[in-house]
Amino acid sequence: MKKKILSLSLIVLLATFKLVAQDQRVYSQFFMNPYVLNAAYAGSTGYTTIFGVHRQQWVGLDGAPMDSHVSFNTPLKNNLSIGAMAYNGKANAISTSGAKVSGGYLLQLDRKQFLRFGLSIGGGYTGYDVDAGIDPTLAALADANTSFVTADLGIAYFYNNFTLGLAVPNLIGRDVVSTDSFSEIQLKPYENLLLQGSYRFLIDKNFAIEPHVLYRFSTVNMPQYEIAAIAHIGHIVWAGLNYREQYGMALLAGFKVQEKWAVGFSYEYGKTELEGYSSGTIEVSLGFNLGDKKKDQKQAQSFIQNFKKTRAQEQRAAQRRQQLAEQRAAQRAAEAEAAAVAAAPTETAPVEEEAPVEEEMPVATAPATIEEALPASEVVVSETIDESIPLKHRTNSGGEWELGATYIQTMKDSTTQSTVKWHHALTETPDSEAQLPENTVKKGKHFLELPAGHHVVAGEFDDFQAAEDYSDEIFEMGYHGAIVGYVSSMKQYVVVVHKGATMRQAEEEQKVWSSRHNLDHVYILNVLN
Repeated sequence: MKKKILSLSLIVLLATFKLVAQDQRVYSQFFMNPYVLNAAYAGSTGYTTIFGVHRQQWVGLDGAPMDSHVSFNTPLKNNLSIGAMAYNGKANAISTSGAKVSGGYLLQLDRKQFLRFGLSIGGGYTGYDVDAGIDPTLAALADANTSFVTADLGIAYFYNNFTLGLAVPNLIGRDVVSTDSFSEIQLKPYENLLLQGSYRFLIDKNFAIEPHVLYRFSTVNMPQYEIAAIAHIGHIVWAGLNYREQYGMALLAGFKVQEKWAVGFSYEYGKTELEGYSSGTIEVSLGFNLGDKKKDQKQAQSFIQNFKKTRAQEQRAAQRRQQLAEQRAAQRAAEAEAAAVAAAPTETAPVEEEAPVEEEMPVATAPATIEEALPASEVVVSETIDESIPLKHRTNSGGEWELGATYIQTMKDSTTQSTVKWHHALTETPDSEAQLPENTVKKGKHFLELPAGHHVVAGEFDDFQAAEDYSDEIFEMGYHGAIVGYVSSMKQYVVVVHKGATMRQAEEEQKVWSSRHNLDHVYILNVLN
């Protein structure tokens, strides 16, 4: 029996030395909070994010490794981010505690591609709980403590839903076991490397699949790969599987509450030398996205809020789509009615004869004006622009570009009628050089077709959902009023941030929007009837 206990203790001790020597933390739910593995992910969720994790390896076996940590990271202004982490672990006779702080920077390559860089610096201490009576050679470690310095750095690449990260988890190496009070600083950037990649397949608005690959390279231990596949069901539940080389499978599951906080569980029953002596390994994670998503975030990807929109945002987007469809339907009906009115002959209402009025005294009568000579049904007393009908465009015989606005006129007899009045487009282009502006298209017949006018466009997309998502991004930047429309001649959806009544007004608005953060690519799209 003593031999059996001794052999188990030896196995645990050897495994402990292997884990600490490699000094790369192993978590089955690494995908929930990748900042723990790579400092470049600090601030990448777009929220102030807090995570806590507890991992108990080989449950039921005395001296088995256990690890706990709590971390924090958040984006700041000017593409900066910060993070911090405190951890504590114990494996057999060795216990380690430490903390680190991180700083990060986001570099935008284009509208869809980003690079994040991160660097962490910290320190900690290692204690040894060794009974010298078991092995006199370990007496020097009894009640000893060794302080050490840590540093790690990383880089991460983002393109839409694809992520690729590379980290140096042990930029500063150290002796695993030492009798010194302070471990000598040793720069060993290539002793351990960590490569991680993932892609988020958004099957629909309520279902997503997320495969992850992790590769740990080490010159002091055997390299190891790890793969995981996660399914996000609705905006509430997720489940998946994990496989780690030389260890085995793990079951993964968790749930989210209002897409603000999440709980994750994993159970591993790996095939190791300890099979039959332990009940496997358990890991519990708890994460929070605090407050609202930070404004002006060019890149953000969160496991807790993993869909592009929360359920509440989806509901608001559906309402906006319905309102937009109703507005476009009303515009088409108004255009049809205006066309019918313009095509119909003008009917002159009969003039009613008025009873003669006896004058008390003769007065000088001025000559009748043209208005007084017209019947009441033809005398305009007021007129307003019909905003429901888009402006019309034409180039007149003199080469001038004109705008046609539809007016609702109220007549003297209280009847109303619609009429189109043509105005100069307020352009400074000489008449001899007048021509249609660039980026000019004709209006199509799609039910979300962009109406005629001068539109300041921030982006084009092949599908409606992508355009809606970008419209929401602009909203989160603090700029409201962006709409989504379709351009049949381009076969694309566009996000419009402003519609000018004239070309000059559109050009002025384009300058304003171009000066705004992350919107320097806007341009003018002219749509003609």
